[in-house]
Amino acid sequence: MVSKSYKVGDRVTYHAVGGGSAGTNNSTTTGEIIEILTEPQPAGETGNTVKASEKEPRYLIKNDNTQKETAYKLDNIMGLADEE
Repeated sequence: MVSKSYKVGDRVTYHAVGGGSAGTNNSTTTGEIIEILTEPQPAGETGNTVKASEKEPRYLIKNDNTQKETAYKLDNIMGLADEE
């Protein structure tokens, strides 16, 4: 798997998390990366502490539809939204 890096300001397509049970396909959506977290800290609308690190950063994404901010792992990001 090729590791792709993203930067603040990138519009990305990603898998939304939550709201489903195990084995449920989550929908995809788009948003803008507003911050890249590299240490454990509260993030997003819920303020839950994310386990971010330099090796495994979390990407704080503002959803285009809901305007909510949520932190995601790189695995959730499918690619740049503008490349569709």
